[in-house]
Amino acid sequence: MPGMQGGQRAMTYKVKFTHSDKSRAYINRTELREGVEIYRHPRGHFVVLEFEGVSGKFREAFWPEEIVKAI
Repeated sequence: MPGMQGGQRAMTYKVKFTHSDKSRAYINRTELREGVEIYRHPRGHFVVLEFEGVSGKFREAFWPEEIVKAI
């Protein structure tokens, strides 16, 4: 896996999904989605998580402060 050191296991994180951070109408429609870390920038600038959706897997990048480690 790119960005992972040998022997490291992929971590599972939760992230809050909103459809738009501009509209107040969507603030109450947030949901936590659980994804697997696919890539972490070497300097920690961003993290790429992979999610399982209705139509298959998809990936999205997040700022490190936006994700929460899943228990």
